[in-house]
Amino acid sequence: MATIIGATVKKVKEVRPCGSQVLVELFTSQEILSGVIQINEKTDLKQPLQGIIRAVGPSFESKHYGFNVGDRVLISGTGVMAPNYDDSHRDRFIMEPSSIKSVLVENNG
Repeated sequence: MATIIGATVKKVKEVRPCGSQVLVELFTSQEILSGVIQINEKTDLKQPLQGIIRAVGPSFESKHYGFNVGDRVLISGTGVMAPNYDDSHRDRFIMEPSSIKSVLVENNG
């Protein structure tokens, strides 16, 4: 806890998106690449952002967007960085659902 001019500020314990916003937890570059890559002069080291939908706002309707909490997604756009409330090594952002461009279906085997 911190004190700011007579007011006590408590630690954040969770982040709940408002409206139709979504909370996305981003994978690190190392998690996305997850293996050995060969680099040559044509290799593009920029990776598109990938993450997991962690929460959605109360007016979010999955049928309009095609993804749900727990889905791995590809992201193009910006958001507002959410506070780190559980010491995760991953960044989290609140985003418009339109920033989610696709669901990435993972290989279970």
